[in-house]
Amino acid sequence: MAEIRKSLTIDATAGELFDIVEDPSKLPKFVPNVSEVVDIHRTQRRVGDTFRVIYKVLGLTFDEQFTTTEYDRPTYLTSAFKGGMNGTFRWSFEPHGTQCKVNVDIHYDVAGGALGKAVDAVMLERTNAKAIEGMLDNLHRMVVKAAS
Repeated sequence: MAEIRKSLTIDATAGELFDIVEDPSKLPKFVPNVSEVVDIHRTQRRVGDTFRVIYKVLGLTFDEQFTTTEYDRPTYLTSAFKGGMNGTFRWSFEPHGTQCKVNVDIHYDVAGGALGKAVDAVMLERTNAKAIEGMLDNLHRMVVKAAS
C-alpha cells in the first residue's frame, strides 16, 4: 500500500479551510488533474456522503467513488475511495493562532495486481505526491485570494 503524507501551514482558520475541502463541488478548483466531480449525495451528518471524482494522471483517466467515513468539523474529514485506486484520504486541521496546519494523509493501492503496483512504484506515486503538493498550494492561493 502506498502512502502520501503532506502538510502546509496556511494563513486561515481551520473552519475556513474545512469549508472548502468538505465541499466536493469545489475540488476541481484546487485539486490538480480533477476534471469533474459528479453524483454528489450529501446529508446533514456527512458520514456516508458520496461523490465521484474524475481525474487524469499520466494520461490515464480514473473514476473514483468517495464515501465519507469520518467527519468532525473543523478537525478532520476522512473518505474511503474505490475505483482505479482503493484507499483512504484524510484531511486534518491543526489551528495555530491565525494560521492552520493542513495535513493530508492518503493510503492507497492501485488496481491491476502486480502490473498496477509496478506502475505505481515507478511513476504514479511520485506523480500523486506532486499533485498533493500542488493541491495544498492551490488551497493556500484560494484562501489568500478570498481574503484580498
